[in-house]
Amino acid sequence: MEHSGPRSGREIARNAGPVGYSLAHAVRAHRADLTHRLALLGLHPGQELIVVDLRENPGSTQAELVARMGIEQPTIAKAVSRMERSGFVERTHDDSDRRVIRLRLSARGEEAVESVLAAWRDAEAAATRRLSAVERRQLVNLLQRIGEA
Repeated sequence: MEHSGPRSGREIARNAGPVGYSLAHAVRAHRADLTHRLALLGLHPGQELIVVDLRENPGSTQAELVARMGIEQPTIAKAVSRMERSGFVERTHDDSDRRVIRLRLSARGEEAVESVLAAWRDAEAAATRRLSAVERRQLVNLLQRIGEA
C-alpha cells in the first residue's frame, strides 16, 4: 500500500521503533498527570522524591541526599534551595559540627508527605485504569526487564 502524503516525524518514529515510541508516549502522559497533581501541592517534579526521602532520613546532608537519590549535586542544591524558599525544607547546623548543614522537612513538608504518596498512587491508577491486575503485574515485569537491558 502506497502512502499518499508526507509522513510526520512521529509516524516515522512509531513505525521504526514502536516499543520506544509507546514507552515515550506513556511516560509523557504519566509525567503530565503527575506534574499536575504535584503542582496542586506546590511541588515541582522530583521535589516529591526529596520530601519522602527527608521524611525517611531526617537530618540528612545534601551529600547524603545525592548519594541516596543518585541525582547530581547541583540539581539537588537547586531543588533544596527552591524547596526552602517555598517552605518545604529547613536547613539547620549540625549540633557537633557547625560547618555541617542538615536538612529537615518543615511543617509544610511533613504535611505534604501523605499527599505525595496519594499523588503517586492516583497517577498510577489513572495510567493503568484500563489494565487488569494481571496486566499491571505483567507490565511492571516487562518494564523492569527492559530497564535491565
